[in-house]
Amino acid sequence: MHLPKYTARVSIVLASLALISNVGYQQFFKSDLQGIDEGNSRAITGVVIDSEKNKENYEPVASLLCEHFYQTACAPKEIIHDPTGSVQPDIKGEVEALRLYETILHEHPDWSNEQIDEELVHRIYTPKRKLMLLETYGWIKKRMVHLIETQPNQVISKDTKKVLIARINNIVLELPPPVSLYANEPDLFTKNDVYYEGFPDGKTVIRVGGAYLLSAKSWFNRVFTIAHEMSHAIDPCEISGQAILVLGYEKLVNCFYEEKVLSLTQLKEGCTKSNFIGELFSDWMATQITVQALQMYLPKFKNQQEITNSVVNSVKDLCYQEGSQLSNSDSHPEPRTRIEKIFSKNTEVQKILGCKKKIEKMDYCTFEGKTNER
Repeated sequence: MHLPKYTARVSIVLASLALISNVGYQQFFKSDLQGIDEGNSRAITGVVIDSEKNKENYEPVASLLCEHFYQTACAPKEIIHDPTGSVQPDIKGEVEALRLYETILHEHPDWSNEQIDEELVHRIYTPKRKLMLLETYGWIKKRMVHLIETQPNQVISKDTKKVLIARINNIVLELPPPVSLYANEPDLFTKNDVYYEGFPDGKTVIRVGGAYLLSAKSWFNRVFTIAHEMSHAIDPCEISGQAILVLGYEKLVNCFYEEKVLSLTQLKEGCTKSNFIGELFSDWMATQITVQALQMYLPKFKNQQEITNSVVNSVKDLCYQEGSQLSNSDSHPEPRTRIEKIFSKNTEVQKILGCKKKIEKMDYCTFEGKTNER
């Protein structure tokens, strides 16, 4: 029965909070639902470094990110704010969504399960939040199409570009209400999952968990996350059954192997046993799009702190996935690999952070193979 399943989940998740002993994490759960931000339009002062009076600290933090991005970005327990918002641990959003569900149950004890679900969806997927996601999705789609269009024809042929662009344009961002939109995934309203799904009739959709809207308010994180999922529409594994030969993909994947991001076994198996290559590809594509988002915002950043926090928040949610069931699966790279070898190694990310010395000795994978900017 639907109702007991949800109330049981509420009790289990709330009880699990007692197991969290870290003081920093305990602080995440002190705010009530009234404190949930409607979106990500509010500029917030960062917490990693103080504002103008501590300018001398900006360079050392950026320097640490240049040399040890994963360790520096993921070690802090406090929430990091950028000018567009913050990224909180996954469990924070899930707890808030479940608490909201429980609140509706107490407010309307005579309602049916369907009415409760509809009210939950209306409170989480507000018009403002939906509009922000739809605008982000549209922005990403344009830049993905442009990225494919501008590749040399010897890397991606004209005919192949048409196929890939058609697949990108075919993606639909599905956001409730109505509740029936996620009829086969009712738990998604209280989950952090954002995922791509293809259907036998050719329809491809992106679905966004309600808890993700509550925990990830940084625009840069939303760009990376949604771009990753949209990239699955054209990843090597997703198109493997269509007899499409993309030379640029082959060069990119071979470079992943040369850079030890991909093992020899994984290279030989390709997409036959897992979607590991597809996940690497989608992280790589998401990085290209997120770089454009950061570059576009550069004139608006007031100081180095805002730049640093925005770069970190782009992938901050991956830090919270370390040790999760997903990160330990054979189909997904570990968070450290995704952050350190795909995202932070991008030469444009390094430039944004001001990592001049690192760029001089860095190789990075592209559709044209390994590049070096020396």
